[in-house]
Amino acid sequence: MSKSSTDVVDRSLFMLSWPIFVDLLLHYSTLFINTYMVSQISSNYVAAMGTGNLIFDLCITIFSFISIGCSVVIAQYLGARNTEKGRMAIHISIALNMILGISFALFLYLFGYQVLIKMNTPQASLPDAFNYLHILGICLIPEAISLVLAASMRVYGKAKAAMFITLIVNAVTIIGNFYVLHGKPELGLAGVAYATLVGRLLGVVLLIWLLRIGLGIRLQVSGLFKWSKELLKNILHIGLPSAGENLLWIVQYATAFAFINLMGVKEAAGQTLYFQIAHLVMLFGNATSIGNEIFVGYLVGAKRFDEAYKRTFTSLKLGMAVTLIVVLLCWLFDKQIMNMLTEDQEVIYLLLPLFSLSIFLEPGRTINIVMVNALRASGDAFFPFCTAILFMWGVSIPLGYYLGIVQGMGLMGIWIGFFCDEWLRGLTNAWRWHSKHWQTKRLHIE
Repeated sequence: MSKSSTDVVDRSLFMLSWPIFVDLLLHYSTLFINTYMVSQISSNYVAAMGTGNLIFDLCITIFSFISIGCSVVIAQYLGARNTEKGRMAIHISIALNMILGISFALFLYLFGYQVLIKMNTPQASLPDAFNYLHILGICLIPEAISLVLAASMRVYGKAKAAMFITLIVNAVTIIGNFYVLHGKPELGLAGVAYATLVGRLLGVVLLIWLLRIGLGIRLQVSGLFKWSKELLKNILHIGLPSAGENLLWIVQYATAFAFINLMGVKEAAGQTLYFQIAHLVMLFGNATSIGNEIFVGYLVGAKRFDEAYKRTFTSLKLGMAVTLIVVLLCWLFDKQIMNMLTEDQEVIYLLLPLFSLSIFLEPGRTINIVMVNALRASGDAFFPFCTAILFMWGVSIPLGYYLGIVQGMGLMGIWIGFFCDEWLRGLTNAWRWHSKHWQTKRLHIE
């Protein structure tokens, strides 16, 4: 291995993962900040934001498949001591995500209203929901580029730099939200979306600058059009199944949200709030899994399979322990958390039981997240995609509909469906890792 590669692999999981966690926390908290600040103004605004936030998350998930493929390919090439191919992978990934970002922004601008209707958005919320969504859609272009740049920085061991950029982006978003909501309230949710857009544009500019200063990688326009067939094949080999798995997950939540919209505005507002809380809890498992993914990519690239196998189970133990501590703290302070988010007692009453369910749900989710990312990093990305189809659409959605709608259990019924899905997928993917069949899936990078 090259010296830089060895430096990354020799780091502890904690040293690699904590800046990733903070970065993810800041990244995901953008929509959470929007939700929180708007919730202090109007519950109807929160309900209007819910569908838009889910659609935005759906698009980001699609873009993430390129960044996932990019990071795995870079890690395996660096592990195999081929740094030039790693740099080329960054350019190809940026080009692909730019195309996707522009396409989805146009789609949401032209057809966003129809999408909101199909999602059963309450009629009273439609105008505000569209004003928020079509502007948020413009954010997809800089966000698509940022995802690749941030993933590249992490693989090269520069996660702290990406973290500070996200901190700046969030500071700009908060200031913009405060100005709009209190200084220009007539702008409504459109103003909140504009504040998010300004922050995202600043973020991508700073990441491009840091890539050049921190890694000495200067993005060249010509490099965006030089597509290597070998690199593109490797990126898509990891990225397409990863996109499918992540896409299925978000569409699963979007479908569940459509069910919840049938229950009423209070339930829709409650789901919007709790979905953000669940996202924050998931970040601990996500940070651990991404840190481990980098290790596995380097080690598999260097054909050090036994180290990758053992390191993943060590990472899983850490991720499970931290997640359990966090979810127990959320359960202990559930009323205080909800009182900070909303003054609507009906919404609070709906959500409190979900905190108890999460004690059992989140450890299963952590097993799933860590194992899925390890399998992807090894090159075995198709297996998690198959388990996603089987359990999300064969268990979660039908069970959630039956319990939530047919049996009248409401939000609890929907989330019991999520619970069953996460545990079944997590245990199945853990069995796959234990079988070591993934060792035959290493990318062809020589």
